Amino acid sequence: MAGYAVIDLETTGFAYKSLDRICEIAVVLVDHDGRREDAYSTLVNPMRDLGAQHIHGIDATDARVAPTFDRLIGDLTELLGGRTIVAHNAAFDVRFLAAEYSRAGFAVNLTPADAVCTMQLAREVGIPPKLGEACRHVGIPLNDAHAALADAEATARLFASYRTFSAVERRWHSLSSTGSGVAWPALPPLRTPAVGRGATRAGSGLLESVVARFDAAHHGDGEAQYIEALARVLLDRKITAEEKRDLARVADSAGLSADDCARLHRTYLLGIVDVACDDDVLTADERAYIVQLANFLGLADLEVEALLAHASAKVSSVSDAVTFDEGSLVVFTGHSAADKARLTALANARGLVVWPGVKKGVSAVIAKDPGTNSGKAKKARDMGIPVVGPDVLA
Repeated sequence: MAGYAVIDLETTGFAYKSLDRICEIAVVLVDHDGRREDAYSTLVNPMRDLGAQHIHGIDATDARVAPTFDRLIGDLTELLGGRTIVAHNAAFDVRFLAAEYSRAGFAVNLTPADAVCTMQLAREVGIPPKLGEACRHVGIPLNDAHAALADAEATARLFASYRTFSAVERRWHSLSSTGSGVAWPALPPLRTPAVGRGATRAGSGLLESVVARFDAAHHGDGEAQYIEALARVLLDRKITAEEKRDLARVADSAGLSADDCARLHRTYLLGIVDVACDDDVLTADERAYIVQLANFLGLADLEVEALLAHASAKVSSVSDAVTFDEGSLVVFTGHSAADKARLTALANARGLVVWPGVKKGVSAVIAKDPGTNSGKAKKARDMGIPVVGPDVLA
């Protein structure tokens, strides 16, 4: 074995067999003697809501633009393959990791018995088993608990510190053979860019770099004709199969490749942003319109958020206000029962109707975190319905 891979996961919950997913993963590589070699971490798009955000503190928009687990498998396998996995409460992390591999179509014979558990070792040497308490006991700082990289770094140092206990030192080198029978899939790494916490925060540079790659100009009659055809098709905020075929015919007659069309889609959307920002105010409805068109044209979530950030930077005011009439329908997502009851009372006091699901005619989806990837929020974005925070009812 090449050494150890100390891992930590943040997840949407505990149901690894069914509902819950990994939303952040960190790997710290250490050598046979416990010396740190390298580290890797990224958020993971769980393709659902984030669950207990009050515990792991992950921003929903950051997670939504992060890579899905299937895009990370080759990169993770390169890090984990040939090493002994170490984790604090290894049974939890290992089961989630194996479930995600299997869900992506790559079964791996990884079980809790194939990993070294620093929580179990804590019990063996007589120190507190919880990660924070164990670290304090041996004098290791743990800042940003429940951030995967911080926890993995602390776990790696905790693991190395166990060598000061004779019970562990006597069998230290035998630990590296744990999990030697694990067969990892032979997959090439994709070098998928990691997305960290705060990636979509203003000033991080990520969104600005994405939109900077959009082409704001089109050249030649064929490209102009395609843009004009695209504008006609999207005028009614929908695109039918026949309209897709019409666009394909325009592209073919103009000699445009699929890459050319994708570039022109982004050019068109930059034009939409310019129009939306003409009055120096970006409203919730305008943002929802931009998102809807971007989804129609197949842009990734990261590109959509980059467009929104670009639009926000062009105006003096970004408004979350939604115009409600008497009897307007609103939908809640991501709120606790107590918060939903409180918000329902506020909505009713304004003459609004709380509806259980997203449909045509809904005025807004009111989310605990507007960046959520919940099913209701995803459907709202596809339908051009604003997804806003609870302050809209204030």
